[in-house]
Amino acid sequence: MTETAVLLADNGHGRGTTAPSPPANRAAESGNDAQADEKIDREQLLIISTDLILSLHRRISGRRFRGNKHDSVKLGYARALVAALQCHSSIIKDLEQEEIKARLGRIEAALEIREQERKYLEQVEREQAKRRRR
Repeated sequence: MTETAVLLADNGHGRGTTAPSPPANRAAESGNDAQADEKIDREQLLIISTDLILSLHRRISGRRFRGNKHDSVKLGYARALVAALQCHSSIIKDLEQEEIKARLGRIEAALEIREQERKYLEQVEREQAKRRRR
C-alpha cells in the first residue's frame, strides 16, 4: 500500500505513524529525492487509486464509525491525491491518443502507398495485355 493510503487507512490505532514507502513508489512523491524521469503508468495509477478506495472503505465500514481529529487532514490529502490521479490519467490518455493518431497516420500512409502500387501494377498489366494482343 502506498504511504498516502497507509496514512488514510490509519484509524488512529497506529497513532498517525506511517511506514515509509518503498523506493518504487517514491517517484510519485514530491521532494528532492523523487526521480522525475520515472513515470507512472495506468496500472500503477489503478493500484494507487485502489489503495485509496480500500483504505477509505476500511475507515468507514467498521461496526461503529468514530471520527477523529485527523479526519479532515486525511480527507484533504485524499482529495489532493484524487485530483493528481485524475490529472495524471488525463495526461496519459492524451499521450496515448497522440500515439494512436501517429500510428493511424502511418497505417493510412502505408495503405495509400499500397493502393498506388496496386493501381500501378494494374496499369502495367493492362499495357502488357495490349502488347500481347498486337
